Amino acid sequence: MTQLPICTETATELTTVTTTEAVPLPAIPVSDVICNECNCSGGVVDCSNRELRKPFDADDWNGLKDMDITEVDLSRNLFILLTQISELPIKKLNVSNCEIEILPDGVFSNLKEIVSLDLSRNKISFSAVGKHVFGIFHEGQKPQPFLKLRYLSLAHNDIHSLSQDMFLFMPHVTTLDLSGNPLAIIDQITMSALADLTRLRELRISECDLESLPEGLLRRQRRLQRLDLSGNRFTSIPAVLTEAVNLLYLNFDRNPIQALPKNTAISNLTRLQELHLCRHSSLRSISAGALAGLESLVVLHIRYNPRLTVIDPGFLEWEDDLGIERWPLLEELYLNNNNLSEINPKMLGHWDQLVKVDFSANPYLCDCTNQWMMDVLVPIIMTTVTNTTTNKMICRRPDDYRGYTFAQLYESRKDLVCLSSENLTDGSTTETAVLYGIMIGILVTFPIVLILVILWKKGYFARCRKKMNTKQHYFDDEETDAF
Repeated sequence: MTQLPICTETATELTTVTTTEAVPLPAIPVSDVICNECNCSGGVVDCSNRELRKPFDADDWNGLKDMDITEVDLSRNLFILLTQISELPIKKLNVSNCEIEILPDGVFSNLKEIVSLDLSRNKISFSAVGKHVFGIFHEGQKPQPFLKLRYLSLAHNDIHSLSQDMFLFMPHVTTLDLSGNPLAIIDQITMSALADLTRLRELRISECDLESLPEGLLRRQRRLQRLDLSGNRFTSIPAVLTEAVNLLYLNFDRNPIQALPKNTAISNLTRLQELHLCRHSSLRSISAGALAGLESLVVLHIRYNPRLTVIDPGFLEWEDDLGIERWPLLEELYLNNNNLSEINPKMLGHWDQLVKVDFSANPYLCDCTNQWMMDVLVPIIMTTVTNTTTNKMICRRPDDYRGYTFAQLYESRKDLVCLSSENLTDGSTTETAVLYGIMIGILVTFPIVLILVILWKKGYFARCRKKMNTKQHYFDDEETDAF
């Protein structure tokens, strides 16, 4: 009986517990809305390639305010519309490779710390990139510029022209990428927009269907150091390059030029350090003085030009004020995968300065005219970090050395002999001669056959046959009368 109070107390406690209301579950942090979809760690929000169709709203972004987010990657999703992101210390925003067509005014207004903005490979058009898109706009306040933005990519969109004052609120941008847009022509409005980027150091306008560049385009770009004009439709070097007096790097690959004549506009780029002239399907020759005056040039790429057979040995040479011949002190020279039969010793004044080279995959003539390559150039190549290039420098002619590499010839200490032009004729030349013979035969025979066909159709041969038969009957009748 003495235990009854204890039991009663225990029962009371049990009753109390069972009748108490259910304890509510803790609320899910707002930040989990984004971080459940994406990877959030180390100040980076990685939402790339998640097949997201709907952009996150302001409340979702507000949940990240305590996480010190500095980088957001929304690339490779299915967004059509980009919505405003809350005020976060984001420095790098990547929204490339989506389906974005619309950029609302002030969509980036809260990103005061933004340094890099990548909007490449979307469906953004001219109408979607007005001056009220790129800037800090708040109701009742004057527009403020992006003071920290340095990199902007609008590459591979559907932009035919730039709107005026488009870059008005991003005065400190140093790199602009417009590659892959169907600009075709840089009009006055586009020029006016670019003129606001007075601190631009790198401009990429490759694959924009450009055939020419207007005068004055680069006049205000006094700080421009890197320019990419590759993959356009230039048939000659644009004269406007003379305005880019501080250019250090120029990419002019993949343009339909057929020749580089003397004193191109490139020759005026006395501070140029690296030049690319590669993958020109129509380029056949480079004349003397074509690249003269490039006294600061260090790296030169002339590669993968399948029709390039002639590089004049003086293409880099010029005379200074004292009449002394000069060449740039190149450290890297790439002449591989062209159609060159030789590397002329007069191309450079100081071959021993080269650190990296590639002269492979050319149809070399291995006779005495290229003996210097065996005696001088091959040993120099072997001292460079790219010394294996001699294993890919292969003789095409004459037949005695066909297939030999320069490394093999050097190791065997062979002296290249001088051969007559007849001995240099290889199988391909013979085949060409046969082909020409066949073509000439066809050209001569075809008119004759055509004339015969026309005469036959007009009944010329039938009439001739009839006349011959008539004559034959006449002679037969005469013979009959004689008997």
